[in-house]
Amino acid sequence: MRTELLLDRAGDLLVSGRAGQAASLLAPVVGAEPGNAGAWLLLARAHLALGRPGEALEAARAALGLRPGAVDALYWVSAAYTALGRHELAINAATVAGQEDPGNPRLAERHGRALLAAGRVAEAEVLLAAHAEFAHYDADLQVAYGMALFAAGRPLSAREAYGKAVNLEPGHQAALAELRRLGAAERKITDAGSLVRVCDEFAESLRIPAGGVVPPRGVVAHVAGVTVGVSLVTMIILAVLVRLGGADVPMPLLIGVFSLAGAAACVRQVSSRSLPRTRSRS
Repeated sequence: MRTELLLDRAGDLLVSGRAGQAASLLAPVVGAEPGNAGAWLLLARAHLALGRPGEALEAARAALGLRPGAVDALYWVSAAYTALGRHELAINAATVAGQEDPGNPRLAERHGRALLAAGRVAEAEVLLAAHAEFAHYDADLQVAYGMALFAAGRPLSAREAYGKAVNLEPGHQAALAELRRLGAAERKITDAGSLVRVCDEFAESLRIPAGGVVPPRGVVAHVAGVTVGVSLVTMIILAVLVRLGGADVPMPLLIGVFSLAGAAACVRQVSSRSLPRTRSRS
């Protein structure tokens, strides 16, 4: 009974966005009860929410080992593989899950999102279109279908799909967020060329590179820029101490600071010049 209460509490923490607390609560549970598949699955969800896909995969695979063929375990195995950028494995796990429980909208959504993350937009659109028509009552599936439509160059149809999700569940956060993102993107569309560019940019934003999510180039450039600035200030201070105060500054320190500034400057230059490439349509 105590374990069930702990798992319920962990589930509530995950729903409320407190994945760190959920993970801390679940770690001793799986340690004491390694055969508790439900605890492993909750831990997989927590790790994914915390941006730890490797640990999430281990937890999900532990659950799958306890429940071979279980669709919930396959779902989280697929999600973890997607986050790691191991797309074929993610798609395979989602496919097997769908075969185990045909027509399950949650599994269809996972399959579609795995395809989108792999850059296989055309396949995602076809798959999600079929399931969205069949499971017309599922708001989450409509949102995923809308994202595939937008990525495929059909923003008006995407807006319709998001609208269906909101009609099904007023206040649906994901649908409302995608509607806002779509609205911002539509303001950049002025002709056929800009339509293609905006939709390709959206599709690229959904794609996860091999090896998992990496920091945006802008973030890398910003961090490198800050490092350059700090290094230069440090060198100026050291120079003043040597010239005016007669301080004995170790040569390895000067070389280290100078090398750090140079390396950061190179990273900043490369990151700033690198532009995202337009992905060809699937």
